[in-house]
Amino acid sequence: MKGLPAETDFVVIGAGVAGLRAAIELAAAGRVLVLDKKQIPSFPAQSAEPAPLGDEDEVSLHLQDTIGSGDGLSNLAAVKILVEEGIERIEELIGWAAERDRHGTRMTFGMEGARMHNRILHAQGESLGTEILRALYAKAHSLKHISFAPYVFSTDLLCDSGRVTAVSLLDEKGVAQDIACSAVLLATGGMGQIYRNTTNPETATGDGVSLALRAGAEVSDMEFVQFHPTVLYMKKAPRFLLSEALRREGAYLRNIELNRFLGKYHPMGELAPRDVVARAIMHEMEVSRAKDPFVYLDLTHLDAAKVQKRLHRVYATCMHYNLDITEDLIPVRPAAHYAMGGVRTDLDGKTSIAGLYSAGEAAASGVQGANRLPGNALLEAIVYGARAGKAMREEAKPGSRTPTQPKAAYSNGPVDVGVEEVIGQIQDAMWSDVGIVRSRIGMQKAIKKLEELTPKVAHPKTRRTHEAFNLHLAATWVARSALAREESRGAHYRMDYPDHDDRKFLKHSVVKADRVLFA
Repeated sequence: MKGLPAETDFVVIGAGVAGLRAAIELAAAGRVLVLDKKQIPSFPAQSAEPAPLGDEDEVSLHLQDTIGSGDGLSNLAAVKILVEEGIERIEELIGWAAERDRHGTRMTFGMEGARMHNRILHAQGESLGTEILRALYAKAHSLKHISFAPYVFSTDLLCDSGRVTAVSLLDEKGVAQDIACSAVLLATGGMGQIYRNTTNPETATGDGVSLALRAGAEVSDMEFVQFHPTVLYMKKAPRFLLSEALRREGAYLRNIELNRFLGKYHPMGELAPRDVVARAIMHEMEVSRAKDPFVYLDLTHLDAAKVQKRLHRVYATCMHYNLDITEDLIPVRPAAHYAMGGVRTDLDGKTSIAGLYSAGEAAASGVQGANRLPGNALLEAIVYGARAGKAMREEAKPGSRTPTQPKAAYSNGPVDVGVEEVIGQIQDAMWSDVGIVRSRIGMQKAIKKLEELTPKVAHPKTRRTHEAFNLHLAATWVARSALAREESRGAHYRMDYPDHDDRKFLKHSVVKADRVLFA
């Protein structure tokens, strides 16, 4: 689009699955402006996980799996909505994809492994997340009331009488501007970049959580960060996720001495739960005392032709980096993957501030609880993106807005070289002391380090310094929330409190008025 408007009806911050689905829902009610800090369209979603959908007669099984993964903290009502509305939302999506592709959509339903009672959504020859984004973008692009603004960085939410009324931003040229609106949706994705090792893209800097906190909205369950145990670890390769599918096919995990080790930690060996596998790998890396530790994923004992056929996407990706998984051991280590916590919302995406909504990974909707069931992230983004869009449409009263004037231009570059060092220090502190295995002493050390860095991220001016500010704020509340939860639950594991404490902590952590409360 040419230039940014001074006002619109609805602003959606984030052009991922949740944001696009909400925008589609809003298009019939007024003008929708979708802001994204990267290029649009962009299809980076690396989800190798098919989306599980309970068949009409077997919805209860998907619900039970999700509740079980949530380890006592999933909201039953939220999960019911996910599994009951999921089928309709996905079938709707498949219809939109078919409209885009005259030869028919590449998304199909099928069965997978032990999930004999669930329909599973796959994408033929493509990342499922990528194919879903393509379908949503094409649908959104076809609706005349939706506009897209790429390379726009949202810096603040403006409130009047307790209601969000505008968004402050830096446009592509670094010019600051306010855009007035009736309602705002935060769909900014995750915050994996608070960690040194992550599967998340560089854009996952906790922007939504930071915007919400600064506006006075509540955030919840920040301590629950899911770490994927097996992520490709090569110097010049991205942190490509190697899903459980490889281990289900029979892959072994071997330590640096080439010995299988999972049997020492869990009777299911390589098929143990994610958090168990991640902690086992971390322990093996620690005892190896290597300067740059990792372990190996080994498929070399499996039939090469079957591996190439059944794991063709993994095979092709690794071959791109001169790694033949049928002949070579794959160096892997854990990485931060998904944030269960985020901006606290109700079942319609409403936050604690009027006019502010959130959906997708940026939100804490109550679905994921203390740990996420694989595949539920995409489904949550679709279902709750639609619900948030509908709620915004019904609550907001689009009308004329007071135009705002552009502010003084900020510089978009070159960035102060010190900001990258600060970001690295945040990531190192979080990875070392608020990562897969936690303790009071370690988390207190990380919090102290973050406090020391506070002056260095204050008063951001450029996009990158704003990202540093957001990373610092998100990391601080992950660390403080983790310190406050004196138990182990779901993805949160403490050496000093290895057991559940349902009496004190069968509750959600809530950041409110600069304190961590449990409710």
